[in-house]
Amino acid sequence: MSMIKLDPQLAERLQANPGAEVRLIVRVTGDLAARAAEVERRGARVYRCLPIIGALALAATGRQALALAAEPWVERVEEDREVRAAGGEH
Repeated sequence: MSMIKLDPQLAERLQANPGAEVRLIVRVTGDLAARAAEVERRGARVYRCLPIIGALALAATGRQALALAAEPWVERVEEDREVRAAGGEH
């Protein structure tokens, strides 16, 4: 399994708690809809397709995330984190 696709700290957390659900951004190659269907067949839940960056936002267990990272069509697996604009709210 290629851990290059995963930040080492994220990989460690997934391995330490394989049953816990995590929210992820998974960058993929190929047809996004087909990849989303494949991810859901594996038991993960896709909650958003991100065509601009060729990625899926999904919820998966640590075990499912590690299995996805091993797929050749997966380029990168990152934790989905809240993003805030710099400079505060207006």
